[in-house]
Amino acid sequence: MQPMHNNLQKFLETKGAEYAPFDPSRALRIYECFRRDFLGNFLPKVIHIVGTNGKGSTGRYIALSLAKHYQILHFTSPHLFEFNERFYCNDGYLAWEKLQKAHQEIIQKAYMEEASYFEYATFMALYLARDRDFLILEAGLGGEFDSTNVLSEKISVFTQIGLDHMEFLGDRIEEIARTKLNAMGKIAFIGIQKYSQVLPIAQEIAQKKHTRLEVLREYPIASNFPLFLSQNFALAQKVLEFLGVEICAIEELNLIGRMQRVKKNIWLDVGHNLDSALAIADELQGKKVVLVYNAYKQKDIDAILGVFKDCVTRVEIISVFHERIIPKRILQDKLERLKIPYSDFCGFNSWEDYLVFGSFSVVSEVMRQYLER
Repeated sequence: MQPMHNNLQKFLETKGAEYAPFDPSRALRIYECFRRDFLGNFLPKVIHIVGTNGKGSTGRYIALSLAKHYQILHFTSPHLFEFNERFYCNDGYLAWEKLQKAHQEIIQKAYMEEASYFEYATFMALYLARDRDFLILEAGLGGEFDSTNVLSEKISVFTQIGLDHMEFLGDRIEEIARTKLNAMGKIAFIGIQKYSQVLPIAQEIAQKKHTRLEVLREYPIASNFPLFLSQNFALAQKVLEFLGVEICAIEELNLIGRMQRVKKNIWLDVGHNLDSALAIADELQGKKVVLVYNAYKQKDIDAILGVFKDCVTRVEIISVFHERIIPKRILQDKLERLKIPYSDFCGFNSWEDYLVFGSFSVVSEVMRQYLER
């Protein structure tokens, strides 16, 4: 084994993109060996969170509520600043020392070298959750072929399913929904859906799998909180009622960037697709903002900017250094075609309202440079 592989940070740097190279059968192959070598019969109860939008907040509400009574681990992705943010337990984010120790154990097995970045993170979560009562496991971009779906014994929770990651999942909502919903376990919950095609597919799959499927059809709206957060809170509550646990207060959410008001005139949101843009535009309710923006080139940027066109005074482009970020000149061309004024982002004025939006990378860069973390 190369010495650098003993260091988790350096090892992750060798992995490149989260899901590359994509191989839908690899995680299952690794899991068969991993289970034999590390897990045995020591798996916690698993709550598998799958969807397009709302996975993070739905899972965190479940995690915060269960943590009042049980030992939990909540696995999320991606992270804003540090890799350990993906591993949340009763005492907060797991310390790097614990991650490093887990890495030194599992990397001894040669088959772990095959795992992609995200797959490796998933297997670390399985290893670290061995002594926990519950593992809340958030899927990456998929469902059926996601590495988090290697576990068959689980409670499935489906948040809103929409159009995103179409380069992996397909161009139609039916294709995307089926791929995600095929991860369904024997007990499943599904939240409010925007697209009418989703629920019939869920019911069809549930019937085939003999799944007990609980559908969220209505929810109370929490004042002073975004509508989508009320929906995610209500879905988490439905799961917790099944488990016999009282949900925490909606104010207890401790995830950064879910239409989060960090200052009187600044909102942060890690949203990056059309449906999240539509939800946030609804929340703005005609308020004019400066949109601090950048995006990955595979996103539907024209549609997203079209949603925000009537509620922004201008777009300010934040420089983000990432291999998938759209070239600046192409983004400028799109803004010119839409006749949206733009400039470079250089900081915040106290007399204007701002929305920071476009990706985890955008929120992370703004917080690194301009806001206290």
